[in-house]
Amino acid sequence: MLVPGAWMGGWIWEPTVQWLRARDIDAETMTLRGLEPGRSDADIAHVSLEDHVQQLVDVIEQTRADKVILVAHSYSGVVVAAAADRLGSQVSGIIHIGAFLPVDAHALLDNWGDTDDERAQEKADTEAAGNLWLAPTREMLDYVDDLTDADRDYLASKFTTHPGRTVLDAAHLSSPVEEQLTTYVALSLKDDFDTAWEDAPAVARSAATWQRRSLVSGQWPMVSDFDETVTLIEEEIRRYGS
Repeated sequence: MLVPGAWMGGWIWEPTVQWLRARDIDAETMTLRGLEPGRSDADIAHVSLEDHVQQLVDVIEQTRADKVILVAHSYSGVVVAAAADRLGSQVSGIIHIGAFLPVDAHALLDNWGDTDDERAQEKADTEAAGNLWLAPTREMLDYVDDLTDADRDYLASKFTTHPGRTVLDAAHLSSPVEEQLTTYVALSLKDDFDTAWEDAPAVARSAATWQRRSLVSGQWPMVSDFDETVTLIEEEIRRYGS
């Protein structure tokens, strides 16, 4: 199951899903609540982190699969790890791609940016917008160096406002995320593994049993570096499934 990050629905993973299915991997994606096209701001603002975590748990339980592998990107790392905490041994592996990682009793925006001022400003902006986490504009995407103009147009046309409560709510875990079977994929525009891992979450750097990979990419590798991204995902799925 490939879970989209902030501002995106299942559409971001559909090309990857089709590629994996062509290689006999039973891949699926989903759209988290509040990120469906056409939702009102009021509906979006009502969605909580718990809604997203429970939605993913319900989807996995409804598949009745004995074992699942979860793929997270960016924001959805919090959702995937929190859901895996509840699903236990049903999850045989997690692949986090440039993902935020949950810490019990902390919110995603508690670890946002590089300074306390940046974190406080992001929280204030989200609350001031009515518990809405606003998507990057087309102009903002001009500063993402590894996207083409066509990529920027595509993403800007598809992005939707994200439920602000999901990044303001504290996550809840029964066990530390380091105990989960995980591959963390660090992202960097520099073709250097060590450089990529300098900016990876501290939890990912310290988890003794995690697999460590990297991609030469910015924030959206499934768009900017599709071939390398899907190849890495296939390799990790097959390793966890073996």
